[in-house]
Amino acid sequence: MAYHIVDKTKNLGTMITAKPLLSENAKDFIDYALDVIKTMDGAPEHTAEEQALVNEKLTKLKKYLEGITVSYNETTPKISENPVSQSAENFSGTGHS
Repeated sequence: MAYHIVDKTKNLGTMITAKPLLSENAKDFIDYALDVIKTMDGAPEHTAEEQALVNEKLTKLKKYLEGITVSYNETTPKISENPVSQSAENFSGTGHS
């Protein structure tokens, strides 16, 4: 299933809903990743609460990346072991004889 990141409110955090296009999911993932990076600013001075928030967002980011991976794998064609259904012996290509 593909995912879409929706920011309901800053206090409630971010929720995920399904999106049909892989590119939309990737863009939303990047947008959320940038939000996580902003949250990480000033790390040396972070309080315990800020550290917990950053770690929570990093955990969500990992889950979102897993969703992007699933979305990608669902949209790519499946590769068969022998896509041409011929053996190499029957191949007559150009080249030296």
